[in-house]
Amino acid sequence: MDLQNFSMSPKPSLICIFFIIITSSVNYILSLDPKFQACVPYTCGDGPNISYPFWILHEQEPFCGNPNFTIICKDKNPVLTIASDDYIMKDIFYSNQSFLVANAAIYKETCPAPLHNVSLDHTPFNFSLYCSDFSIFYNCTSKPNYPIYDLVCASNSTLHSFAVFHKEALELHNCSSDWCQSFVDVPMDVHNGVNFTSLLLMNYTDVLKMGFSLNWSVHDCNSCEKSSG
Repeated sequence: MDLQNFSMSPKPSLICIFFIIITSSVNYILSLDPKFQACVPYTCGDGPNISYPFWILHEQEPFCGNPNFTIICKDKNPVLTIASDDYIMKDIFYSNQSFLVANAAIYKETCPAPLHNVSLDHTPFNFSLYCSDFSIFYNCTSKPNYPIYDLVCASNSTLHSFAVFHKEALELHNCSSDWCQSFVDVPMDVHNGVNFTSLLLMNYTDVLKMGFSLNWSVHDCNSCEKSSG
């Protein structure tokens, strides 16, 4: 046998290794689920990436998410509808199944004035531990001697509208909600250690734009994502 020709011929072990690598690569490519490829994270232009359990109507297929997590892109913002109200998705934290939203009306109305409490009934969402009520009082016969946010656009010469943090403190200042025709509690994302002095320097709409956090409770998709569908 020609030793030189033997040493130059491909060794059986190398051929086997090469064959295994090629076969594995082909099998991996063929194993990618078309549905998985159709549901890659997507963005509306502004805001966070949207992926399961959220999905974007008219941009992704319905199987990409949960029906209760349908997102619509409006003016490049991802918008989620909860109890007939539109909320802009400011951020999504997939690792702990929570997201930050703000009422879309705050960004388009000249006098954003929520007229009802946020309802999470029949939804997979619940308020985070950091939510604090920002109470809005409408058509009050007088204003309290307490730090408030004046709603000039919703007031007139005889009736006043305003917002406060910690409405329970009003009773300590001899104030009563009976002075007002109605009030609404708006959840706000206020973490421990927040500087309320800085909050009081903000205007009413900027406070509302801070938004609030919600948690969701549906099965995650980590194992599916790791296996490429």
